[in-house]
Amino acid sequence: MSKIDLVSREWCDIVFEGRNKEYGAYRMRANAGKRQLRALLIVILLLAVILAVVGINAAVKAMNKGEGEQYDAALEMAKLQKEQKKEEKKEKEIELKYEEPKPEKVAVKASIQFTIPKIVDDDKVVKDNELKSQDELTQSKAAISSATYKGDVGGTINMDDLQANQSAGGTATPEVEEEKVYNVVEVMPTFPGGEQALLAWIGKNLKYPSIAQEQEIQGVVVVRFVVLEDGTVGDAVIQKGLHPECDKAAVKCVKSLPRFIPGKQQGKPVKVWFTCPIRFVIN
Repeated sequence: MSKIDLVSREWCDIVFEGRNKEYGAYRMRANAGKRQLRALLIVILLLAVILAVVGINAAVKAMNKGEGEQYDAALEMAKLQKEQKKEEKKEKEIELKYEEPKPEKVAVKASIQFTIPKIVDDDKVVKDNELKSQDELTQSKAAISSATYKGDVGGTINMDDLQANQSAGGTATPEVEEEKVYNVVEVMPTFPGGEQALLAWIGKNLKYPSIAQEQEIQGVVVVRFVVLEDGTVGDAVIQKGLHPECDKAAVKCVKSLPRFIPGKQQGKPVKVWFTCPIRFVIN
């Protein structure tokens, strides 16, 4: 027996053969296939609409979640930047000291200023600029110069004979310095591991300022610092500068150096000046 399609029009005609086809049951039976197909299409359409709605909702939630995460990330980044700025403000600004040649103090003998007479309308003369009498000049052992000076102990040089790199105020016998910082001692301070270890430590810990890198600034900063009795680094001055930011970076690096083996004079640890060149090179 061949396969029979129960919803086909042919089967409906066989069933209602010889019967009243005007009866409503025949039309219902004959149109059953169309109704089922229509119902199936409606179900498929509804399922498609439901799936589309579900997909759109999921996409919207995902977008909202992504935007929320981006917003949270932006807030977190802003918070970190704010905290970083606060920390940068709290960080103590490094004070740079540049070493300048100090004038040599020389013992100067007493002197009396040679004053040119000045006539004024009100007949008043400033006391400090009064013209010295001949007796004062004769009886005084002070030299005649461009300024009046009380004199230093053991002074032998006239005030007007001072050189450009000299100043009055010295003594014939050198003063004893308290807590002297030596330039050279019997045992100089050394970095643990020697000079190569010192340069390697500086090369590893030195931070090249970004502004100097952008401007392609390269060169050497010479820093002179004090190695204290316990081996720690004390005052630091710039002997040769390169750029303010590079100078700051060099001083900061030097001040963070580990302890040295302190210098010794007559077997006792003393303060010693130590000079270190720091090179800034863009690789």
